[in-house]
Amino acid sequence: MKTSWLAVVAVMYGTCACSAAKETVFSPEGGTDRTAEVMAAVRDGATLRFAKGEYHFRSPAKLRYYISNHDNPQPHSVFLPVTNVTDLAILGDGAVFVFHGNGIGMTLMDTHRATVKGIAFDWARPPFSEAKVVKADEGGVVLKPDPVRFPMTVEKGRLIAVGEGWRNHVPLIEAFDGDTLVPVMGINGMGKATALGDGTIRVERGRAKWRTSRPLRSGDITLIRSGFRPSPGVSLCRAHDTLLEDCSIHGGDGMGLVAQRCENVTLRGSGKASDRTAGAFARKGSGCATALQADATHFSNCKGRIFVENCYFEATVDDAINVHSTSLRIESIPKPDTLVCRYMHRQSTGFEVFLPGERLRFIKAATLEPGTETVVADAKLVDPTHVTLTLAAPVPDGYAPGDAVENADWQPSVVFRNNIVSKICARAVLLTTPGKTVIEGNLFDRVSSQVIQLEGDASGWYESGACRDVSILGNVFKDCAFLRGEGIIQIRPNLKDIKGQKERYHRNIVIERNRFETPVAPLLRACSVSNLVWRANEEIRTDTFPGRGKGRFVVDHSEGVEIH
Repeated sequence: MKTSWLAVVAVMYGTCACSAAKETVFSPEGGTDRTAEVMAAVRDGATLRFAKGEYHFRSPAKLRYYISNHDNPQPHSVFLPVTNVTDLAILGDGAVFVFHGNGIGMTLMDTHRATVKGIAFDWARPPFSEAKVVKADEGGVVLKPDPVRFPMTVEKGRLIAVGEGWRNHVPLIEAFDGDTLVPVMGINGMGKATALGDGTIRVERGRAKWRTSRPLRSGDITLIRSGFRPSPGVSLCRAHDTLLEDCSIHGGDGMGLVAQRCENVTLRGSGKASDRTAGAFARKGSGCATALQADATHFSNCKGRIFVENCYFEATVDDAINVHSTSLRIESIPKPDTLVCRYMHRQSTGFEVFLPGERLRFIKAATLEPGTETVVADAKLVDPTHVTLTLAAPVPDGYAPGDAVENADWQPSVVFRNNIVSKICARAVLLTTPGKTVIEGNLFDRVSSQVIQLEGDASGWYESGACRDVSILGNVFKDCAFLRGEGIIQIRPNLKDIKGQKERYHRNIVIERNRFETPVAPLLRACSVSNLVWRANEEIRTDTFPGRGKGRFVVDHSEGVEIH
């Protein structure tokens, strides 16, 4: 196991390496805090079995590490910090882990062959809030939150969510249909809040007009959040060969699952996606209608295979799955073989992008063209936003400060198969990885934005990994991209100089035998693509939403595109 170049503080309940395997059986005990008891059973070769019921956790430990695509107050609070163990099995028979207060539900760090089965992860008071619309007008909306499930107050004109040991200003709002949960309104800002004295709160529009598919009306459900995301529901860090089966995530002060620097991660349901045994959605009987305030699953700088099968994703406000690597901006070249690089997005800093012995690939920032590869001889984190890289060979000609570098080794293959992604208030699948990718047999139902997006940039999030082998086969797209997006399938990296490109960014993409049930809308938006085949896809016109866009196929700055 490689030693991280980030210091990790000792956790409150240390895991131990013991030679003998051990099985521990747990039963529900009301609201009793089970944190210490569970952590004491974690060791190499252990099996932890949880009978059906709720298990409550109230005593988070402290763990210092940086999480991709999140805010990173240090140290993180983690209720179940599982570190440095091999062959651990955490098995539930319909068990629900309920966390109280702020923090990450479970972290698997530096683990090998960890298995988690039959566990639902939820929060006693979700980190986000919901409120029903009482009435709406051009100036704002009157909301009624459940005072027990989602306690809220107004302080100096600001809407404040109140939880167990925390208070957050929550200026962001999205909305879902109260009957169907279909997204009605994407992310918007709220202005002044006023408590009306009857349990309702009026909030003014943060700008002149909110983008909606229809006007808000009584009974609609709003998801209200701060935009600050310090804690995913489950975090995997440097975990190898991890299986999560029949696990569902119903909360988190950020994304549902974040895996970074992991090799071979499998998320699956043992039955069909419609069984709702795995994925991210509101837990029945929890008092919630929505699930998460950010991505359901997120894979950053991983390798091996990412496998997601038979999972159900519903009513989250960001992607069902996002897979990418992270590129760093070259700040300076102090020596011929040395780079000082910077993490560019404030929510993606501090984690390992390079370790000694790994391959580094140069990227031209303006055109995103991948270039010369070399090997990293040494990597030193200067601070959470800067790293000094010593290379095995001099920096090649043609690269300068402002260009970028990515890790050519940590870029996974992806299988996303037989899942249901329903009523997501964003995209369903966002990918930038050169590994072989298969998106097959899924139902995408009323996803409000572009459904599948192949992106890449060196100017915003700095999420890299040009796609080189993508198959999109036998999926159903039902009434999608009705709020935004340039195409139901959108292949468009964020480029500064498309005309200067000598090599297209994405390539070798097959879109075949899919069914599109849709009003008139762009089925495909493609830019900077070579070798794309559209073949034997079925199109069925619907009138669920108004048509939008500029045509069925919008393709530019691409070569070798075949539409049959």
